Amino acid sequence: MLTMLAASLALFGADDHAMSVDALIEHALQVQSGDVTYTVMLNEDGTYSSDVGISGTWEVQGDELCTSRATGETNCQPIQEGLSLGDSWEGENTAGETVTFTIVPRA
Repeated sequence: MLTMLAASLALFGADDHAMSVDALIEHALQVQSGDVTYTVMLNEDGTYSSDVGISGTWEVQGDELCTSRATGETNCQPIQEGLSLGDSWEGENTAGETVTFTIVPRA
């Protein structure tokens, strides 16, 4: 699936986005909001899980990475271009709060 995803993003001229998705799958994504920090692992099959019991599915929609929790909440974030291990950026969680995302090694 990763190869298909990268190929479909490349068709739309989004090679940097495809590389970013590859980095998100290869590594893990640390999510920090206030005093709460947890780690999310995106899987090639379009599912994700976390070290705090959050799970669901993910997909790329245009230039956004969208997640749907098993509990029903959804959220889309712009895919940052050229992401690699150690990169951080800010976004919003499902409650509209500022969140810091960091690519960390997969445990």
